Amino acid sequence: MTLTADQILAVDDMGLLQVHVPEWKGDVYVRVMSVGERDDYERQWIGKKETGIVNFRTQYLQRVLCDEHGALLFTREQVDKLAAKSGAAMGRLFDRAMQHNNMSERDVVELGKS
Repeated sequence: MTLTADQILAVDDMGLLQVHVPEWKGDVYVRVMSVGERDDYERQWIGKKETGIVNFRTQYLQRVLCDEHGALLFTREQVDKLAAKSGAAMGRLFDRAMQHNNMSERDVVELGKS
């Protein structure tokens, strides 16, 4: 079956992943970024292999951590506060978020070389 533009646009393909965070004694959700959001995030990486990006994991998580309805939990203004949270918890969330968004460390490395 060939899909029409209207059918594609009507599909909810922004799935949520529930993740338990033992350090926080509760669950959060990770949402899928839209392609526009992903492009915006990836543009920050282009050519930054040598210098990197401050709080790159936290900036990524700020864009995907959400409630059960898909509403973001944190604003960009809260990135520095979020960066002060447990490295173990945030690292696990980052890994799960990358998987859920079909991104890999190799993707990030390749962007940094550009």
